[in-house]
Amino acid sequence: MKRLAIIILFAAAMTACREVPVVEVETGRTDTLQERNATANRYLSQGEESQISAYIERRGWQMQRLTGGTRVMETRRGTGGRIDYEDTVVVEYDLAALNGAVIYNGVIDTVVAGHLEPTRGLDAALRTLSRDSEAVVIVPSGQAYGVVGDGDRVPTRAILVYKLKVK
Repeated sequence: MKRLAIIILFAAAMTACREVPVVEVETGRTDTLQERNATANRYLSQGEESQISAYIERRGWQMQRLTGGTRVMETRRGTGGRIDYEDTVVVEYDLAALNGAVIYNGVIDTVVAGHLEPTRGLDAALRTLSRDSEAVVIVPSGQAYGVVGDGDRVPTRAILVYKLKVK
């Protein structure tokens, strides 16, 4: 019995002396929330780019690609001069999502080139056009109303297709 107690005591002492494993913290890891969001945004942007390219290809359009991914194709060349920064112009447009959902029809608006927030893509496309011209403009969501839409009729992450007349 004494021997059994010694064996139990010895076994208990051995398990108590066992080393606790050391957990190493990765010091080189920089995977922050901001970086994960940037990665997700790049992934979404690439998906939108593919959708836009396929849409254009199906229609056989030859469109100019602007910085930021906006596409513009002048369907009728204007007789006036090119629209410059801070020029005031009247535009008439129909707006649809890339999936064909109609958002607005026959909107007439007076705009100042270079000041069209939050639709930076439309603003950039407008400044490639001439007065009295017509164009088709495709704006990726990041250059339009982004993740939240406009809070009214433009849905979240909508790729927008404008049929635009510059008056």
